Amino acid sequence: MIHYNLWFNLKDAGDRGGLKTICSFLDGLYADGEIEAYRLLENRGSGGKTKLFRYHALIEFENDGQFSRAFSVQRERGIHNGLHGQVMALVSEFQIEVFHQIAGTEPPPMLLRDYACQI
Repeated sequence: MIHYNLWFNLKDAGDRGGLKTICSFLDGLYADGEIEAYRLLENRGSGGKTKLFRYHALIEFENDGQFSRAFSVQRERGIHNGLHGQVMALVSEFQIEVFHQIAGTEPPPMLLRDYACQI
């Protein structure tokens, strides 16, 4: 399992519509089988208590093949086009980190496949 972590801030901090756009983008990736699952999280730390951005998208890929295909497809679409382009226009700053699941440390199955973004 590959965990793609994207911490980000929105240009308009109060823009709940921006989060809906991000969810629409992620829902589409999931529906097309480009990602295994995702969660969209909000950082509750304030001011000097956190160094991370306000939002965190945790995106899961089943394996390296799915990860590579998803990025190839997005390159073909154009990173500034469609919903991905709209997402880029909403985000003011971001940090990405990619983690691989350590073999033999898999937790019990979670129902991330059934997760739906409700903003």
